[in-house]
Amino acid sequence: MIKVMIVDDTIIYRKILKDVLLTIEDTEVIATAPNGKIALKKIETNKPDLILLDVEMPVMDGLETLIEIKKRYPEIGVIMVSGINERQANITLKALENGAVDFVAKPIGNKLAENVAYLTDNLTPIIKMFQSKKDRKTRITKRIIPHRTAKDVTSKPATPGILNKTRVPVKFDVLVVGVSTGGPNALAEFIPRLPKKLGVPVLLVQHMPPMFTKSLANHLNAKSAIEVVEASDSESILPDKVYIAPGGKHMVLRVDQKTKKPIIGIIDTPPVNSCKPSVDVLFQSISQYYKGNILSLIMTGMGSDGKNGVKKLKRIGCYSVAQSEKSCVVYGMPRAVVDENLADEVVDLKNLASRISELITKVKH
Repeated sequence: MIKVMIVDDTIIYRKILKDVLLTIEDTEVIATAPNGKIALKKIETNKPDLILLDVEMPVMDGLETLIEIKKRYPEIGVIMVSGINERQANITLKALENGAVDFVAKPIGNKLAENVAYLTDNLTPIIKMFQSKKDRKTRITKRIIPHRTAKDVTSKPATPGILNKTRVPVKFDVLVVGVSTGGPNALAEFIPRLPKKLGVPVLLVQHMPPMFTKSLANHLNAKSAIEVVEASDSESILPDKVYIAPGGKHMVLRVDQKTKKPIIGIIDTPPVNSCKPSVDVLFQSISQYYKGNILSLIMTGMGSDGKNGVKKLKRIGCYSVAQSEKSCVVYGMPRAVVDENLADEVVDLKNLASRISELITKVKH
């Protein structure tokens, strides 16, 4: 059973979040608070496992509260609950850097049933992930060996290194990246370590709602030698530039009919794999221009988005890299690629930038 505290200055949101949590198995709401100052007083007596923390509050806001929680109670998980505007998106990214497990954006509609459904759909997998990690830690602490399922037995170990003997192309023309839960922090370690003159364009899908991808792009661009932007429709795809799919839309590759060069397409079609933007949607569009010499990278994230896209790219000439299990926040998307025997290499996060750069620039082989 996960004990949860809800911290939000709006009474209606405290009620909505409580109702949502009541529908999630093995979850109990033990306390609520209208601001961070009161929350800190209640933590000591209620001892929650997890806190849903509003970003913007009077007296003591979400970021200040998170920093104090992590200082006093580092074992407590925190999920940020953020409004969808540029200021709160920026604060949320800072919160992720300061130890928040993940975040969920507050819905902007006025229909209560739709808002509850949205929050349920978005909070449930994050809380299940937290429950799973807490359960795993408990098993290790108590030295309990869990019953092994068929999936556990057949699943490949994610030991970093070469998995397949796929021929590495003489050159690469494009790098495509898919990432989800744990992505902002992983990207903050990966992207700034790439060289300014990488030599290829980088097309990247991070599962995020609108506004947050723009803040993420700005955040990464300020730290990086390579240019990072939120992608725009009909924008030319150029080397030495990272294009991040805008939240709430799919990004695809198109071919300009006049120049016959690749351009960005932004489309508003239904979610794929319950994701929008979707890694599969981007990856499956790559063959419109690139007929081989593709480098794919699947990083930390829940689910299996990206697996089918990598499978399609492998047919036309793709070298596939997956982030290692031990360096992922959630080993879902990389595991799906590894388990399908689609990954050529598994690499720790700390080594990803140097390995990707090495593959592209062929400093050594």
